[in-house]
Amino acid sequence: MALFDQAFKEEVRSKNDIVEVISSYVKLEHRGNRYVGLCPFHSEKTPSFHVIPALQIYHCFGCKASGDVFKFIQEREHMTFYEALVFLAKRARVPLPREERTPEEERRYQERRAMYEALDMAARFFQNQLFAEAGEKARAYLQSRGITEETMRQFRLGWAPGHGSLFRALKGRFSPETLQRAGLILPRREGGGYMDAFFDRVMFPITDLTGRVIGFGGRILEGDAPKYKNTAETPLFVKRHVLFGLAQAKEAIRASNQAILVEGYMDVITPHQAGIKNVIAPLGTALTDEQCRLLRQQAEQVVVAFDSDTAGQMATLRGLEKLYDTGCDVRILQLPEGKDPDEYIRSHGPEGFRQAIAEAMPLIEFKLKRVLEAAPRRTPEAKAKALEAVARVLADLKSDLLREQYTHQVANQLAETPLEIPELKRAIARQMNRMLRQGFQHNQSNSRNNSRDSGFVPSPPQARSAGSGTGQPLARPVTGADLVRRAEQTIIQLLLQYPAFLPQVDAELGAEPLSEPHHQEIFSALREAVQARSPQIGGGLLPSVIDRLGNSDAAALLAELAAHPPVSADPEQEVRDCIEKIQQHRVLRRIEELQNLIRAREAAGEAVEAAVQYEYMQLQAQLKKPPKS
Repeated sequence: MALFDQAFKEEVRSKNDIVEVISSYVKLEHRGNRYVGLCPFHSEKTPSFHVIPALQIYHCFGCKASGDVFKFIQEREHMTFYEALVFLAKRARVPLPREERTPEEERRYQERRAMYEALDMAARFFQNQLFAEAGEKARAYLQSRGITEETMRQFRLGWAPGHGSLFRALKGRFSPETLQRAGLILPRREGGGYMDAFFDRVMFPITDLTGRVIGFGGRILEGDAPKYKNTAETPLFVKRHVLFGLAQAKEAIRASNQAILVEGYMDVITPHQAGIKNVIAPLGTALTDEQCRLLRQQAEQVVVAFDSDTAGQMATLRGLEKLYDTGCDVRILQLPEGKDPDEYIRSHGPEGFRQAIAEAMPLIEFKLKRVLEAAPRRTPEAKAKALEAVARVLADLKSDLLREQYTHQVANQLAETPLEIPELKRAIARQMNRMLRQGFQHNQSNSRNNSRDSGFVPSPPQARSAGSGTGQPLARPVTGADLVRRAEQTIIQLLLQYPAFLPQVDAELGAEPLSEPHHQEIFSALREAVQARSPQIGGGLLPSVIDRLGNSDAAALLAELAAHPPVSADPEQEVRDCIEKIQQHRVLRRIEELQNLIRAREAAGEAVEAAVQYEYMQLQAQLKKPPKS
């Protein structure tokens, strides 16, 4: 049975630009003739999700999700095609024609529409009650917290009066089944009938990313019941997917590339009223995988301002590590005197809070501080345990440079004399490298047969599954192979920006200049793309290269590399440096091969060929030459 005619579908499609629609869910960056962002359908650290305006399609090179604007809304909002079509028609204000639909399509659509309408009407009812005589106590409470009427209306705050008021107000418009399914009423345990899910509470509407009400949080003002209560999970409200205040905060978060994560409703509302609008809260202190992914799609840096007591720290640390593993720069804001953001802004003002945000501590530094504070170091045994705890924290670091800096910092803290610093640094490094080797070997034995060779250092089994392209790279001592791998990736990144350097790479490194298979595959496609176009090519090279690679692992790797182009004051010198690293690595590998050959000859009592000896000496001399200027 047809659902609308094709002309209507095309009209809706034409009036819903795919970039605008997806931008309301994902932070997109303009690159050439497409937009790139973190995929909303799977966890990833580097963007592999591409939106192509000319074709009005999206494609993820990580999880292979792809489609048009209708498919995106279907997948993101968990809708049928019919529901997505109606959603987008209303978004573009395209009048709905008379249509035919299956009974199941009709039932699902009407059910979801009724729930959204009921929740919106409930929010209106609660707000009307707040500003009526019944809400005097609630208004006084909010005003005592410094909340203005304008802010109350902006966040649609309300008051749920006594038992049954909401049900009586809505039962003429909606069936009890709809109201119960939306989480607004509950069946009475005794005597039959229904009761309101919320009563005698200040109400905080919870919305989805587009601003539609999907549930509520309620705060009791007196009595022994739990202080806060949220809507039970419903078809529209799944707590682990939701961040309170995100609809109001998303533009500020994307503009600043920073999200401030707080614990409670008031901790979101007070900063927002004070002009600090990039503040959001999970519905509970334990961050979920879905919330971490949602945060990473909005910003790179997340400042966490949770309660500073030890229990709170322990409860949230696992969630913060999940957030760190998504690739976020996680910072910990510890407010003095045990204050929460709401209290701190009221006592120190918005500028005081902004200053505290600027001084937030990186997650690794915070973890080291906790480890060192908890570990007594009065005996050699205790100091050894402290060093082991420090090494365990540092082994999680992605950056070799940061690991080295923190090792030096901790050694300075622990050393009783300056002479002790080098030995402590070596002790931390030994312990850390032991842990990293154990993790690396375990990962290799588990995933040797099914991991893809993407050109990145493998990660520990708990951080990423093979071939997923997500998770935290395993931090381990840098090897010559690692340096060459990075040099090859840098050459690719620079050639995307400056393809005029391609003949130099060809001339100095040969027809197959890159050793990693995926790197060489990308290089070959890049060479073809450049040769097919003008040698003065500027931007827009990436799409052409990706099209040549197709839906391959090399294309996914290229998307990751292109998402983080190097910023170089002298790209020509950087290309030359990368070429020299690769050439030097080739020389070292050949020297190693010759050394093994010479040892084998000597062990067998055979003479070493003059040609082998000559090549060996020539290569050794080549290594001693100063680098080219």
